[in-house]
Amino acid sequence: MQAGNEEKVDALCKRHCAFALYALPGEKKAHFCMAADGRTESTVSLGAGFIIATFTGEQLFIPAELEEPPATADAWTELELAPERPATTRKQYAELFKLYTGYIHSGRVRKIVLARTADEAVTPDFSPCRAFMQACEARPEAFKALVHTPQHGTWLFCTPEQLITGHDTDWHTMALAGTRMPCRLPWDSKNRREQALVTEFVREILTPLADEISESAPENLRAGNIEHLCTRFHLRMPQENLLRVLAQLPPTPAVCGSPVETARELLLSTPDINRSCYAGYLGPWDKSAVQLYVSLRCMQIFPGFCRLYAGGGLMPDSDEESEWQETHAKMQTMRALIS
Repeated sequence: MQAGNEEKVDALCKRHCAFALYALPGEKKAHFCMAADGRTESTVSLGAGFIIATFTGEQLFIPAELEEPPATADAWTELELAPERPATTRKQYAELFKLYTGYIHSGRVRKIVLARTADEAVTPDFSPCRAFMQACEARPEAFKALVHTPQHGTWLFCTPEQLITGHDTDWHTMALAGTRMPCRLPWDSKNRREQALVTEFVREILTPLADEISESAPENLRAGNIEHLCTRFHLRMPQENLLRVLAQLPPTPAVCGSPVETARELLLSTPDINRSCYAGYLGPWDKSAVQLYVSLRCMQIFPGFCRLYAGGGLMPDSDEESEWQETHAKMQTMRALIS
């Protein structure tokens, strides 16, 4: 995207159209994607574009017809979106922690992800595009995206987690779980067991779909002010199996729970928050290459404030205050862009 387009992008964030502005890990260049008429499509096109999917799997596809923002946003009507409910209070979080750990201790699930939101005020001159550019400077190793659709409004992402990336028969993904402040000490048993659940799930899903599969030993992955445990997978897989991966892999136990189907049913029947685009997936899609990432470290942008999203995996030995502080640490990536 050319310099000087910040005002054009910010203007589009207020309109009834869709676009994506994104930067791949390790790249300084920002890419812009938009249909000429600002539309989204409900299915992935054979051509190039950008996918954003919700936690429950509903996909929107933005065709790549424009590589620069249009000169004026007046072609589209203004868009007004407001949150469905207030942000999570500390009391609500405590009540949900008790409910969700009850599911674990009763044996219904081995793990479940409790998520929460927090609202942060912004000044009238807050620029979503400028916040995106700041994320690109601060987090070169992450996937960054500013995505706006009439269905979901404006979201900013700065995620460390691969869902599936690659081309032809060469593909990569990861199992990412466990969270702590960076240190040299061994990981505790709670985080190691949590990461093992995710690794086992990813392995079981991918093995029948891949011709060859290899995985690394768990390693530390730095993500801003915190670090995670990461197991990397490399696959040889026919490209025609990619849609089957998207149908079966997300949401993984890292953002949902284990067993996945039971945890997802519980999260939808007794919701902590409206996850919307949080913990879904997003990224550019092309016949030559696919780069999809899990929608973490994110916020939704409203007039006058931003709503931050974060979650943590609950295990039998989880501590409520520690889990609350973990979500606070995860939100720091977005808070830094606001301040």
